[in-house]
Amino acid sequence: MSLKVVFLTGTLVVAGIVADGGMIAVKVHEKKPDGTNLRLYVPAVLVPIGMKFAPEEELCGAAEQAKEFLPAMRITAEELSRIPDGPLVEVSSAREKVSIVKSGGSLVVDVDGPGETVHVAVPLKMAKKVVRELEARAPCS
Repeated sequence: MSLKVVFLTGTLVVAGIVADGGMIAVKVHEKKPDGTNLRLYVPAVLVPIGMKFAPEEELCGAAEQAKEFLPAMRITAEELSRIPDGPLVEVSSAREKVSIVKSGGSLVVDVDGPGETVHVAVPLKMAKKVVRELEARAPCS
């Protein structure tokens, strides 16, 4: 087998894994001269993998702090996965507009305020994996 075929096959496998898991997207735009304009895209598959390498005491501490909310978070992520795409929350005031939408398997939060615009998209599949991992660590010794 040629090196090109191996490289192409590997690339397609990685692309498939990334596409299946989705992307975490964070965009922040400060509405001022020389303001921050941040765009960060991370393959969601890296989060559960990264948790395997995180210090045990840090994950244990996070699990302990969140343990009373983890069941509700898990159920929420599961139920959000079952409903059709569409708006979940929309709030507008004279100064800000906030929307939370389920779109394409992700929970998308958009905030447009006087000082900045923020966009965060988190794949629900990844959120469920993170919650399960934290639940498994919650009874820390």
